[in-house]
Formats: sequence, C-alpha cells, structure tokens
Amino acid sequence: MKRLVKRLLFAAAPGWTLAMMSARARSRSHRIVAEWGSGAVTEKLISRFGSRVQAGPFEGLQLSPMTAAEHLGPFLLGVYESELDEAWETVLTGRFERIIDIGAKFGYYAVGLARRYPHTPVIAFDTDWWARKALREMSRLNDVSNLEIRGECRREWLATQDGLSALVISDCEGCEETLFTNDVASALRHSVLIVETHDCFVPGISEHLRSTFEPTHEVRLVHSDENRREPEDALDFLSSHERTLAAHEVRPPQVWLVCLPKAGPNSDLRTRR
Repeated sequence: MKRLVKRLLFAAAPGWTLAMMSARARSRSHRIVAEWGSGAVTEKLISRFGSRVQAGPFEGLQLSPMTAAEHLGPFLLGVYESELDEAWETVLTGRFERIIDIGAKFGYYAVGLARRYPHTPVIAFDTDWWARKALREMSRLNDVSNLEIRGECRREWLATQDGLSALVISDCEGCEETLFTNDVASALRHSVLIVETHDCFVPGISEHLRSTFEPTHEVRLVHSDENRREPEDALDFLSSHERTLAAHEVRPPQVWLVCLPKAGPNSDLRTRR
C-alpha cells in the first residue's frame, strides 16, 4: 500500500513529493543523531578545535551553527568520506567552467569547492528546504559569492550542459538511475563526475552506471571503508566511545564512481594518480 501511495504521489506532484520525502529523511536522521549523543561530542570538538574543518581537501571550511544538527564529528575532523582523498587529489587539479553539486546537504562540498574555485560558478541542488537554508548560512559564513542554490535537479537540465567542462558531484540517495541516463552521460562527456551510488536502494546501480559512463569516461570505483584516513588531531579529551563516535560515519556499504573524461580540457586527469 505504501509503495502504491508513493507512486501515486510522484505521478500527481513529483516535485512536492520528492521535497517531502527529503525533509522526512533529514528529520529522521537528525533525531537519530540526537539519540546517539552526537551533539555533546560536537560541542566538545568545537570547544577544542573551533568550528573549522581541521584536515583534508576542505581544510579551513567554517561550519555554520545549523550544521550542528548533523553528525558533525567526521566533517570537523576532516575525515568525512576520506576514502575519496586520492580522487580529490586528482580532481582538484582540474579546470572547470562550472561546478554542480546534486544533493548538496548543508554544503560541505558545494561551499568547500566555491572557496577553492572562487571564480567558477557553483550550483548546489537539494530538495530539502532545511538543506537550502543551511547552504545559505554556510555561504554567508564562508564569504563565498559564486554559489547558486536550487531545489530539484532534473535530468533534462543536466542534458543541457552539453559539452561543458564541469565538475559534477552527486549524492541523490537512489535517484542516480533517473538522472544519469545515456543522453546525460553523453552531454557530460567533457565533465568530471564523482557519483555516490546506492546499491542498497537500487540493486546493481553501480555496475549499471559504470557501463553508462564507460564510453565517454574512465571510471574508477572507490569502496567505502577502503583506505579511510584516521583523524590527525589527538582526541584524548574524549572518552573511548566518544572518540569512536566523533570519527565514525554510520552508513551502509557504498561505492563512488569517479568518472574522468576521455576527451576535453580535463582528459589529462586520467594520467594522474
């Protein structure tokens, strides 16, 4: 019955339904974070280190007050999705006409990239009103002026980016198959993509997207919990449980597809390791 209702809602009002589902998922996530006691750990970390990211590719990014509702430890310590360190080391040497972040949440990547590429337009998409408000707060706090915030990202819009040399980051919680169709992959043939896939929601999606992008990109797969970096800072002011909570990301096994273009201005990224 629930699946039928969901299908009917998407058919009648897809944008509203997607926004409602995003808000519900975020609200549930915030409740779970509060139950873990993550807020108290975040307070201790901020008291010791301040609210700036301590390490990693986005070191120095200031985390705004709204972000404290999240499980903030991995972000503050700079180990959030640190499995991607090698990928970022390669990607951040690229030259981009536009940066697109789909499922931007509070803006760790969107605002972090806007700081690193201050002369490049950054477009951040998120269907959750809370995330868009947090993005605006993060943007102001970090004094970035090249960030545009939007709601839903549609496949039709991505297809209009034909031939653009862009950087695309995607974490859209299972909507990857809908967004990244063959025509979109062709349109993004000169773009670099980092796509988080969710086989737990859409079984087989990682392999499906790899085959979709392989004609135009070299596709590298990065698996969660492989080569994950430990925090650089001493956490001896926390209890053993708090140290684990501070650095740990609770998530199912996941895969990122790092797609490097075979043609265009950034085709040389494929030779960099």
